[in-house]
Amino acid sequence: MSRSVAVNYMSGRGSRAIAGLAVIGCGVAVGPLDTAVNIAFPAIVGDFQLPLEMIQWIIICYVLTYSSLTLVAGKLGDRYGRRRIFKIGLVASCVGLAACSLAPTYGALLPARVAQGLGTALAIACGPALATSLYPESQRSRVVGYYAAMFAAAGALGPIIGGALADAFGWQAVFWFRIPLACSVLALVWLLPADRHNSDREKPFDFLGAFLLVVMLAGLAVALSLARWSRTTEAIFVALMVFVTLVVFVRVERTAADPVLRIDAFRNLRFCILNFLNVIVCGATFTPLLFTPFFLTQHAGFDAAAGGLALAMGACGTTIAAALAGQLIERVSGGVVAIVGAGLAACGLGLVGQVQVDGSLMEVILTLAIAGIGLGFVQTAYLDGVTGLLPEKDRGVAGGLTMVTRTIGVIAAASMLTLLFSQVETTALGGGLASADAFLKGYSMVFSVAASAAVFGAVLALALYRPR
Repeated sequence: MSRSVAVNYMSGRGSRAIAGLAVIGCGVAVGPLDTAVNIAFPAIVGDFQLPLEMIQWIIICYVLTYSSLTLVAGKLGDRYGRRRIFKIGLVASCVGLAACSLAPTYGALLPARVAQGLGTALAIACGPALATSLYPESQRSRVVGYYAAMFAAAGALGPIIGGALADAFGWQAVFWFRIPLACSVLALVWLLPADRHNSDREKPFDFLGAFLLVVMLAGLAVALSLARWSRTTEAIFVALMVFVTLVVFVRVERTAADPVLRIDAFRNLRFCILNFLNVIVCGATFTPLLFTPFFLTQHAGFDAAAGGLALAMGACGTTIAAALAGQLIERVSGGVVAIVGAGLAACGLGLVGQVQVDGSLMEVILTLAIAGIGLGFVQTAYLDGVTGLLPEKDRGVAGGLTMVTRTIGVIAAASMLTLLFSQVETTALGGGLASADAFLKGYSMVFSVAASAAVFGAVLALALYRPR
């Protein structure tokens, strides 16, 4: 890269830096736009003549792949060039999406989802590192806020775009519509900073550490899923295997010349609590996506369109808050923003659980928006904190941690809260309550627990951070 171009990037004032940030946002959007697939589940089930429970493997094949590979993908970006890995991820995404849209059978769709998950891991892991490389370090907070906002916006748009395309062209469209987007980004990837030589490339790659990390993260996701399905014995066995793998992984990383994940980072209390905080808040704020659609459509009397609108408003709150949070962090601190965010998430979740069946749709929208705003604040504070605490050369790993902690939180919430809801509802039914009242009791309970978890997150942030 020439000196004039480098100065333009580092100044953060050039239109090329802005264009580069937009390119990154569109590239990583290929991942969160997968929310479009959810709207097509009924059509997929009908086309392949599947029992409803088989739809879970379409989710598992994708989520398990990208969640277990994202950290390794971030390390590959740090080591061999983030722009190069970003491009490979987009190409792999195109291949996977094309295979999904052309899948003639359910059996062919599942490996295609694995290929898509691989592409998502490679592209998303490098996103935050590429975005922050466009601007000077003094503007990191603002940049990660814009990045988080673009990521959240893509997730919010997925069901809207997917619903319209599925109605017009069939379920295959929820996959292939992202291929032109990925190809456009590939054509514009020259706007991103060129990869720099990393001296760590001269060291042997940590293949054993990468393998153990993938096994460990995949095993954790499987254990949480087994717990969700009430398969307690299998969940405990897998969890023990994950623990053993973790012990071996730590030993391997301590002696590796260029470890996939630097264990020393976890000696920093702030780093540990940041990751734990993101797991808790991401898990807690996933609660509305699990239960609120049933509340709105089966008990409050709203149609699916109204329910979708309410959930979309929560995502919109996350998008707006993430864009503003970066600027707030520059004025106060990431700790203050994290405290406020976790507090807002707790408040919003608590209020969602208190909305009555005869309440207005606006009540639901406002409470979900509050929870969404809290999530946007926390995610931006987390991403800013992690990218700041890890060395610049490890920012691909930081991007991978962002997705890993979020996914662990979501899977844990889906496992534990659905189990809690089922137990409360069953107990209520056994006590003589009508099915509607039993549902509402379980609904209120899971949101109380989610709000309490977010309160715990706020206390963690409060104990760690102090206002400037």
